[in-house]
Amino acid sequence: MNFKITFHLDGCGIYYDENEPLHLDGLIGYCLAPMQSKKLNFNRDEAPDVDIKMPLLRSKINGHDVWHASALFTPEQSPETLRYWRKRFNQDRVHLSQGKPSLKSGVYRDYNTPIQLMLINKLYAYGSGNRKSVVKLLKKNIKSLGKKRAYGYGKVVEITSERIDKDSSLVAGGVAMRWLPDSDGFRVVRPCPPYWNRVGAIPCCEVGDCFSYKPFNAPMSRRASSPR
Repeated sequence: MNFKITFHLDGCGIYYDENEPLHLDGLIGYCLAPMQSKKLNFNRDEAPDVDIKMPLLRSKINGHDVWHASALFTPEQSPETLRYWRKRFNQDRVHLSQGKPSLKSGVYRDYNTPIQLMLINKLYAYGSGNRKSVVKLLKKNIKSLGKKRAYGYGKVVEITSERIDKDSSLVAGGVAMRWLPDSDGFRVVRPCPPYWNRVGAIPCCEVGDCFSYKPFNAPMSRRASSPR
């Protein structure tokens, strides 16, 4: 079944980098990892102990398995604002520190870092597979999205889904909807989650690159890339 998932946000802002987009299968993998993996704490250079099984269709593209799950997209109109992530050294507690505290580096460093927030009320993604199972997993485990979630940004208030006629999880309108294996791609990343892991990383196209494929899971090939 082809479907569209919509994450409804509280509208207070989300810290979301469209150059490093979340992927729907990445979120599902996060939900399922505690149930399928015995090795949850490992670094980027260690191979995952299991290949997480998901309620999604899977295809082989250019010799690599890829889940039918797109990246998360923002609405066309996405106003932005700035907030600041601040930390100040509490001088009243200086007598508890050792040595000479440096306010420019180390644990005592002061900073006032700008955070670019998108003032949007939803994110959406496409997938193909068991829609009800996907929505159930997401509703149970995903409460917020993006970075700086502990500061209250990116809160998810509702998750809805709808059936669609066409599979838009991999390619739609000749454009890649997710990272797809591509020998000419500039991004080196795993074709399946966990995407932060380096083991098995290969060249992939960017989300939004022109990409064509033949039906019946035939090898895919990318046309000339769209402007980056």
